[in-house]
Amino acid sequence: MASGNGKSRLYRKRRPWPALIVIGVLGAIAMGVWINALLTKDDINDAIRCEPAPVAPEGVTYTPVAHDALDDTAPIPPDKISLKVLNAGGTRGQGAITTATLRELGFTEAADPENDPAYEGTEAVCRGQIRYGENGRAAARTLSLVDPCVELVQDNREDASVDLSIGTKFTDPRPNQAGLDILKELSTWSSQNQESDSGGNEQSTGQTAPTIEKERLAAARTGYC
Repeated sequence: MASGNGKSRLYRKRRPWPALIVIGVLGAIAMGVWINALLTKDDINDAIRCEPAPVAPEGVTYTPVAHDALDDTAPIPPDKISLKVLNAGGTRGQGAITTATLRELGFTEAADPENDPAYEGTEAVCRGQIRYGENGRAAARTLSLVDPCVELVQDNREDASVDLSIGTKFTDPRPNQAGLDILKELSTWSSQNQESDSGGNEQSTGQTAPTIEKERLAAARTGYC
């Protein structure tokens, strides 16, 4: 009997170890996932950064921000956005082609393209940049759905306009299916809710628009950069 009780006590003493090992393994996995998420964010920001950095015209300041800087900003319909494409990649006619494609995607107020004054005499080695001011955050959020691999740059403009500077690695606007679906939904909502006035560029940080789930917005910004 004594021998049996001793074995039972030994067994009870040893039982916690498997559970502790499992907890330790799960903790290590969770830590690995967390670290990987941080590294992935840094990798994306490095991958999309334009080289060399743009040279701001006199009176303008450029502040590069993180890839997820607009994640908490709701997009607005693309037809409400004052947009201009700036060619910083050196490929003749690329600005016009990009502008035409953006208009087809619903950015009907896109102006005629120009060469990028921030890259005069040089080229931007990257996909491109979205430049916007504080009042253009919602517009920039919408434009970011067109290509998840462009750098976000905030400047000191006071209006709600945005610029898309296209670099040497840019080919054409390439939203994924999630991005296309959201742009279509925003455009449809806008056409169904036209104001009684002229329907001009009604842009502000308080612009009303349909509610788009964060999961869908995140999916639209997913891509290999």
